Amino acid sequence: MFHSVRTRLTLWYAGVMVLSLIAFALLIYYAAAASFQQRQDESLLSTAQTVASAYVEELEEQHSLTKASQVVLAELAFPNRYVQVIDNTGKPMAASKNLPAVISIPSTTLAQAREQSSSFVTTNNLRVAVVPLSAGQDLGFATVAESLSVIEEGLRTLRRYFFGGVPIVLLLATAGGYFLARKSLSPIASMDRQTQRISAENLAARLDVTNPRDELGRLAITINDVFGRLENAFKEQQRFIADASHELRTPLAVLRGETEVALTRTRTVEEYQDSLSLIKDEAERLSRIVEDLFMLARQPIDTPASTVSEPVCLNDAVRDCVRAAQVLAAQKGVRLESETNVESIVLNGDEDMIKRMILNLLDNAVKFTPKDGEIRVRLSRQNGNAQIVVRDTGIGIPQAAQLRVFDRFFRVGKTRSRALGGAGLGLSIAAWIVEAHRGTINVDSAPGEGSKFTVELPTADR
Repeated sequence: MFHSVRTRLTLWYAGVMVLSLIAFALLIYYAAAASFQQRQDESLLSTAQTVASAYVEELEEQHSLTKASQVVLAELAFPNRYVQVIDNTGKPMAASKNLPAVISIPSTTLAQAREQSSSFVTTNNLRVAVVPLSAGQDLGFATVAESLSVIEEGLRTLRRYFFGGVPIVLLLATAGGYFLARKSLSPIASMDRQTQRISAENLAARLDVTNPRDELGRLAITINDVFGRLENAFKEQQRFIADASHELRTPLAVLRGETEVALTRTRTVEEYQDSLSLIKDEAERLSRIVEDLFMLARQPIDTPASTVSEPVCLNDAVRDCVRAAQVLAAQKGVRLESETNVESIVLNGDEDMIKRMILNLLDNAVKFTPKDGEIRVRLSRQNGNAQIVVRDTGIGIPQAAQLRVFDRFFRVGKTRSRALGGAGLGLSIAAWIVEAHRGTINVDSAPGEGSKFTVELPTADR
């Protein structure tokens, strides 16, 4: 039960309500006690002043302190209150008939009454008001007392209300809190049920968004975005596996077929050499594909790859790559020239990966540039970045295909690309390496007019 968020919210709500109600009850209780005592003191003071005023009037008529006291107490009767007239020393001169015992007033209280015209004292569970009989004359004091049980009775009634009402309020508040928690969490429960129904077979399903402006609506939108990325990644993975299987199947089939043909009967040395040459070519192609797949397996789906960060001189890297590609270009009868006579350009990155990117671009240019064609490589600075441009006079790329040339296994002419030994991974790896170095790569091409690949990379001084 306690694993339920709804139950925990209800318990937290009930706990907060308990503390709030207890604090509120204590505040009301002590405020009521102070108010009851203040009202009692005001009433006792009024009664004592009435007794003192009546005493002064009788004294003017009777001219006797004792007789005046007796007359006043005989005429004034206060139920549940005790009246006593005392002299200046605190000795009783007269008292009401209901007074059970003499009320002893401390001398400090009498002195305070003389100075402030009134004072109060609590003694023997009685609250006593003391008022001088006459201002400016030491005739004595009128004292009026009332039991503290009057206040205690009111407080006892208030406590009964609290003890009976607080649990009822708490019960109703807890029930309301449970209802609110259930109502508030019902969209989350619905999202949970919908999420459980989404699997690899139906990743296109999405959560219902009731109100996109509240927290739950924004949560549903975020979860839908996550499902969208998962769907794209899953489709990309399926496509990658299918394309990789397709690319690996062809050289493996050639290897197996050629081997079987070679073993069907005894052949001449020249025939065996031809078979082994074909097997070697297909094995090399298969090795390149596996190496490319291994590199792409290091590539995260949504974030750029992490690379070694060390100073790399682009001038040397481009020069080395051009020298290596000269062999391929010469075999095909293609001219390869470079323009790297610029100031030294240094960036922070992985030298091996940078060279791999440049060689992939050059290899792609050599493959699709016919005999007597030309490839030019230029290294320069543009807007503070290092810019590498590989331009060829090859067959070009249609406009519709230019947006996909950096996708894995994509080839404009699949049959011709396969015949040239390509698997559609070179440009994808080049784009990944550029992205890993926080750069950009673009293509500008037209059929029959050649292609231009432009790479921009941030330099170390930026």
